Amino acid sequence: MFLSKVSLIFDQHTAQELVKLGTNGAYASHQLLWKLFSEQTERNFLYREEITEGGLPHFYVLSMTHPDSSNPLFRVQTKVFTPKLSKGSRLAFKLRVNPTVCVKNEGGKSKRHDVLMNAKYKAVKQANLGDEQIKRLMNDAAQEWISDENRLNRWGFKLDALPEIECYRQHKSRKNNHQVQFSTVDFQGVLTVEDPQVFLQEYAKGYGRSKSMGCGLMLIRPI
Repeated sequence: MFLSKVSLIFDQHTAQELVKLGTNGAYASHQLLWKLFSEQTERNFLYREEITEGGLPHFYVLSMTHPDSSNPLFRVQTKVFTPKLSKGSRLAFKLRVNPTVCVKNEGGKSKRHDVLMNAKYKAVKQANLGDEQIKRLMNDAAQEWISDENRLNRWGFKLDALPEIECYRQHKSRKNNHQVQFSTVDFQGVLTVEDPQVFLQEYAKGYGRSKSMGCGLMLIRPI
């Protein structure tokens, strides 16, 4: 695996790309980063977008192949990413995910919903709940999602404590002339590796859904 920090070199071309990012959000970022992997026919990278103090985006990119650092649009810093882990390794982490849940309607058909909006929908049906109570129920639903025991077993780690929720956002973008709506939750916390092999396999694949929209890449550092 390769982990890269990618920033834009500001010029007239960059300004045009920034307009695209401003109007089409996550999918424009996805298309922009494809320029680093132009020889690929299928996406094999995960990314996370951050905004600098100057308002410009930069990206963390995890890929199976080395990105093309010759593109004049980007400044790319890349390193081979082979974390040395063992059972019991403790890691601080940051993770942006799209948490969803399948809910059956009255006809028995399942439909995927945003976990937090589903919790809000249930909460507003209850009487005498204030905004802070509803917000707390939404946060609880997000933490229940990420702390689900079966999910953590599949990922090969356990949480040392419920992670902090840094922010929750809803996004709209257009992909192939279709509007795409999804939400993201940014978690921050500490985990303990239970199965290093499983952990690295899942880490490379990314967590949750909407990976092409900037979700699923976990940033880690040893404690």
